[in-house]
Amino acid sequence: MQVQNISLLVGSAMRSIQQKYAELIGSKKSISLLTLFNSGNFHFDLYCKDFIPHPEIAELKKSTTSFGEKFGILLPDADAYITCAMFLFPAAPIEKIILLSKNYAVDFYLNDKMGRDTKATNQEMKMLYEIRDRLSSIGNNLKLKPKASLAEMANIEVLQQIADSSPKTWFDNFLHLYLRHINIAHQPYDMVTLKHIQSVEEYINMRADISGMPHTVSLIEYAISVFLDWDLLSKIGLAEKIRKVNEIVSYIGALTNDLFSFEKEVIDNGSDSNLIFIVLVNNFRMQLDEAIEVAGHIIRNLLNEYNESIAVIEDHLNHSLISEISKNEISRYLSGLKSVLQACWMWQTYTQRYKRSSSLWIETQTRKTVTL
Repeated sequence: MQVQNISLLVGSAMRSIQQKYAELIGSKKSISLLTLFNSGNFHFDLYCKDFIPHPEIAELKKSTTSFGEKFGILLPDADAYITCAMFLFPAAPIEKIILLSKNYAVDFYLNDKMGRDTKATNQEMKMLYEIRDRLSSIGNNLKLKPKASLAEMANIEVLQQIADSSPKTWFDNFLHLYLRHINIAHQPYDMVTLKHIQSVEEYINMRADISGMPHTVSLIEYAISVFLDWDLLSKIGLAEKIRKVNEIVSYIGALTNDLFSFEKEVIDNGSDSNLIFIVLVNNFRMQLDEAIEVAGHIIRNLLNEYNESIAVIEDHLNHSLISEISKNEISRYLSGLKSVLQACWMWQTYTQRYKRSSSLWIETQTRKTVTL
């Protein structure tokens, strides 16, 4: 399809979405994300009943804020995302949760400066892409490139501390996932630039890396000091099952975020890189509320798949002949994975990042908050 035709198609879909959105808001229509995500087999709210965020909130905010100010990466709405790490890794000791929070401070800074829905000038983007290219090409020696910015210095400082306090095999894998995210996430993904209309499947496959969820899942091991023995997992037939459930959680985190950030990305910034938009542009006769329902159905299926996968893993683990120490470590890892999944709901309903006075979603209307 020619770029001009893609531009016309995308423009028409965007106008349709924004017009229907305005009508829904005007009619005081509210949609519950919880209702969209819940099914007969998985209830997100019930699954999160035992969730408690990291207790060291004050120290975490103080340390991350100081770090952001030091390197000039503290954005005006930083308070909205500083809390992210304490939801993802509630069992991490204080020294590790501070490191992880600093790592997310760098990541959010880069996202908000050059992510999918930014509108920087050409000159700004040139500078930011140079930063992206230097960051994404960091070697395992973590040496700074010439002309490094403060954001790069901040990034290296945190990565070096993580490297110094973790096994090399684990860190090398984490670094690969993290740098892949840095490279993939901070590129233009509008369909005119891509020169084709992405299918829903193509978009979903790409979205996890953009979100950074794969390296986030890998950080569970670091956060709780349980570094999985993949040789052992292979011997007992659990390696592929755990890799698969990790992938499922990554997709859930990425795609639930697409719904939480739909208004910020699509309505405010006109981005066409969002699951709801992708569903609609591939089904052009569809209305916005129908596209929302399809997006919710995709997420419901993933949550059900997660539920079924965890049940299989736990049953397999209970019947394995490995030591109780190994069983306990794997169980602790699965608890960490559960916390990351819970954070996909709890943090996104808690943070002010997606709140607005006239939100379509019940959970992101400003009167709706989660008390800590």
